[in-house]
Order: sequence, then C-alpha cells, then structure tokens
Amino acid sequence: MDRSSGIERYFETVFHTLETVRQAEAATMAQVAERITASLVEGGVLHIFGAGHAHLLAEEISYRAGGLVPVNPILDIGYTLMANPPSRTTALERLEGYARTLMDGYDLRPGEVLIVFSQSGINPGPVDVALYGKEKGLTVVAITSLTQSRAQASRHSSGKRVFEIADFVIDTHIPPGDAAVEIAPNLPRVSPLSTVVGAAILQALVAEVATRWYQTQGTPPPVWMSANLPEGDRYNQQWIAKFPSRRKTF
Repeated sequence: MDRSSGIERYFETVFHTLETVRQAEAATMAQVAERITASLVEGGVLHIFGAGHAHLLAEEISYRAGGLVPVNPILDIGYTLMANPPSRTTALERLEGYARTLMDGYDLRPGEVLIVFSQSGINPGPVDVALYGKEKGLTVVAITSLTQSRAQASRHSSGKRVFEIADFVIDTHIPPGDAAVEIAPNLPRVSPLSTVVGAAILQALVAEVATRWYQTQGTPPPVWMSANLPEGDRYNQQWIAKFPSRRKTF
C-alpha cells in the first residue's frame, strides 16, 4: 500500500500511539487494575463516565461479551449525539452543575472506582463528575490527553482539570484536537484517535482485572459471555442473580 495514503498513515499513527501507551502507561494501568479488582472482590461496582463521543467509551465495557459484569456506565442522553440538535451535547458538557444532578441519581459508594474519560479534561461536565467522585470517597481515574489538557485552561469555576483531581491518570498520548492525519499543511487534521485508543486502554484493564480476580480468588471472574453463543443466556443468568440491581446496565 502507498505509504502516503490516508489509510496507511492512520493505521501507522494508531499503532504508534498504542505502543506508546503500552510502554508508558503499563505501570499506572496495573495499579488501576489492582484497585478495581480489590473493589469488585468486595462487592463494589466499576463506574465510568464520558460526555460527547467519550460516552462511547462508557458503553464500550458495559454489558457486552467478554466484559466485566459489575460495571455501571453513567450515561445521559444530553451528553450523546442523540440530543437534538447534536450541538446541545457541547453546550451541556460546558454547563456547570448539570453533571452533578446526573450523578445524584447513581449509587456510588466509598472504595469503588470511577473512570472519567475526557480527551481535553477541561469542560465542567467531566470535572464535576471527578469532583463528585472524590467527595463520595471513590478512587477517581482520569483517562485523558495530558498534552492537550496541560496546554489549556479549565472551563470549570474551580480552575481544575480532570487530571488534577484524579487519583490516577492514564495518559492517552493523543495530540491536541484528537484528529491524527494531516491532509495538507493548511487544513485541519482528520480521523481522531480517542475512541480507538480509549477502547484499547479499557479492554486492557478488563483483561488485567479478570486475570487478577482469577489468580487471587481462584474462581471464574464475573464476565459476560456472548448471548449469541448457545450457552450464553444460561451462563449470564448466574451473574444477573448474583449482583445487585443497582447496576443500571441490567
């Protein structure tokens, strides 16, 4: 394939970024996985939040084949492109206080882990969620681009960015603006990285948590089996019966 093609350049950028994350963030990810495992073993829930396209990451590890069962995605239609018009998503993410009202509807308990995914980490929505998690005694994990976040001022009245609130920060190593492929020097870049890289980070955490659960507990980790496999429905019923209904994924 022509190395100047958009296809080749995007894949090369994705591979390079993923390798950078694997090498630079492995130690932090292992610490985060240890915290998540300890919480789940004690009956806790893993909570995850994202606004705008980042809400896709909250869905990425929720109620899907091969995913952890005790996961609570914090979702709101106003933070998704289902809002009408889609620009409302941006307006609500910048509206301070909106996310706190959303969080009041969830059962968050001390010792649990809350992942806040935000490419820039500067908008009031994710900042409010991170602050709320800290107030409730949760371990807050930021997945964010430190290059972008450090270069921009917070839009929150606290003056804080998500990475400044979190207990752990996993850097996505994604450039400011998210888009990765340059078409020409005077044109905006195209093809963002955050969904691909974010999903890889999250699924790596899932793999590590499931491994640690099995190694420390000696029992099968709470993981969904595909409902499209013959034994899937029967297998999954054991987890639905075992975990409380406060998980809004059920």
